[in-house]
Amino acid sequence: MSKPKRGASFPWLFLLLVVVPTVLASIYYYRYASDQYVSEAHFIIQGNSAPKIDAIGALTGLPGASGATADAMIIRDYLLSADFVKDIEPELDLRAHYSNLVIDAYARLPPDASKEDLVEYWQKMTDIEHDLTSGISTVTMTAFDAEIGRKMVALALKQSEALVNKLSSSLRTDALKIAEKEVVSAEQEVNELRAKVTQFRQQQDVLDPASQANARIEREETSRLSRLSELQTQLSQAEAELAQASAFMQPEAMKVKNLQSRVNSLRQQITKEQSVSVAQSKGKSTEVAVQLAQYTELQSRLGFAEQLYRAKQGALEQARLEVDRKQRYLTVTVQPNLPDEAIKPEKISGILTVLLLSFLFWGIGSLSVAAVRDHVGWV
Repeated sequence: MSKPKRGASFPWLFLLLVVVPTVLASIYYYRYASDQYVSEAHFIIQGNSAPKIDAIGALTGLPGASGATADAMIIRDYLLSADFVKDIEPELDLRAHYSNLVIDAYARLPPDASKEDLVEYWQKMTDIEHDLTSGISTVTMTAFDAEIGRKMVALALKQSEALVNKLSSSLRTDALKIAEKEVVSAEQEVNELRAKVTQFRQQQDVLDPASQANARIEREETSRLSRLSELQTQLSQAEAELAQASAFMQPEAMKVKNLQSRVNSLRQQITKEQSVSVAQSKGKSTEVAVQLAQYTELQSRLGFAEQLYRAKQGALEQARLEVDRKQRYLTVTVQPNLPDEAIKPEKISGILTVLLLSFLFWGIGSLSVAAVRDHVGWV
């Protein structure tokens, strides 16, 4: 009984793993596969701010990431998200389009697909690329109708522009809100201190407490000195009369005693007046010093608050200029196109891919069968 030769390696395996998949793929692509239309557009995000110098990029020659790149990544993330699918639903129902029964079963979205499945399917039909060198982003979307494909890209550009405007608006609101709040707070502080200074002047009934206090002290000092001078004059006259009377009268004489009593009285008045004058001078000085300290403190606080208010106003203007420089705009460089013909699915490349994979599986299968035959002792 003759045994099968080693070279006769099961032609059915080749038919099953190579011929059949390739034939099925050819039948699918050329007879059943639905035409897919690809529409694309180009846009760039520009701003008013001057480009930053990238030291690393200058040394290596590689383009670096910029603010526009970050915005482009934000737009890419949005266009591939469930939010975008939901936002355009009033104008275009992606589920209804991609689950149309006219589309072949392999490429069609199941009608009962969940939201997550819809988003995953949408991500496969959308491609967004960003060129770091030029800053241009390319949006490519695939649909089973040429007009719908162009509408998809147009809606993507519309929503992306709205998102960029929203980001710029948020930046303006957040940056200016803090600066405006600080200006209002500084203005309130200035107004409160000005009110306190006005109230202090009204209570003291003076416009300038410092000059008014000095003038009042000078007037009171002049009055005290005038009274003391008058008493000193009277004392000198009384002492002169006493000396004249004592020259020819006895100390026990009534006139001498009266003159002596008057001299003693004037001396006591002068001593008392000097004591009162010193006490009043100290009291007035203390009161004036307290008032001046209060007024000086208010003036110092008011001056500092006014300087701070002017600084906050300058910071607010600087923040407004900075926000205007950082504002960004989405500019469409290539409008969404209306495809003339379907470029997907790529039939030749798809069939060749199936053929190569089939040969790969056939080779693996043949080696596996040969190994099993050697292991069990087939010849």
